[in-house]
Amino acid sequence: MKEIKNPLEMSVDRSNGNIEISIAKKYSDTEEAMYKSYMSVCAMDDKALTDTSDMDDKQTMKACAGQYGKMRAMMNEVGKGGLTDKQKKLPPALQKAILKKMKEEGEASKSYAEEKDA
Repeated sequence: MKEIKNPLEMSVDRSNGNIEISIAKKYSDTEEAMYKSYMSVCAMDDKALTDTSDMDDKQTMKACAGQYGKMRAMMNEVGKGGLTDKQKKLPPALQKAILKKMKEEGEASKSYAEEKDA
């Protein structure tokens, strides 16, 4: 499978007779690792996060990206020092990515993040 990249987002501003186009990464650096982990798990296991069993690689990536958009709010929730109950139901690789993001942003308690790293 090819490298998973942070998708780009484009915005166009047409004000005062000027056109300004900006292109930026869709997800922050801290969320990018979580996105890549999600996409890897989703693409490798046909039934893990969304059913991609009858899809080719391109369709799988599109379906996984759409599902990530739906699950993004839940995955970015901050539990009391660790994972929320919904996040605890996700595959272990995603749990680690979420905790890593929380740890980088200072939202996970040190002991909980270290416990999951083991």
